Amino acid sequence: MANWIDVFSLVLTLSIASAVVLGLVYIGKATSQAAEATKASLKNRGVNLSKDGVSIKTNKRWDRGDYLDATQRGFVKAYNNSTFGSGLGAGVRSHSASSIRSEQSSEGRDRHGTASGGESRVFSLKTPSGR
Repeated sequence: MANWIDVFSLVLTLSIASAVVLGLVYIGKATSQAAEATKASLKNRGVNLSKDGVSIKTNKRWDRGDYLDATQRGFVKAYNNSTFGSGLGAGVRSHSASSIRSEQSSEGRDRHGTASGGESRVFSLKTPSGR
């Protein structure tokens, strides 16, 4: 026959298990309510969430001219952000190897900033033969 310790252990185990289940149910309901509140808030802003996807309500209809203007603004912003420095002008577009080589050769400088080409004798050592 079961004594009082066995009954106490059974009651304690069942109460812990039921507390865990009730806690999970509470957390599930709280999460569901938070999701519904967020969904309602987004719906007030014009974003409708459903099982099929998302739909966004706008208060303005765009025609072809509006799309072209928006696209042009995007291209102009991309172009302005792609130039290197405002003081250098639009000639300096990137730092690719070919553009750096062509820039250096046009300026007569090597990659360390020293003169190259016809000016190289300035930095060379003079030989005793007088060259």
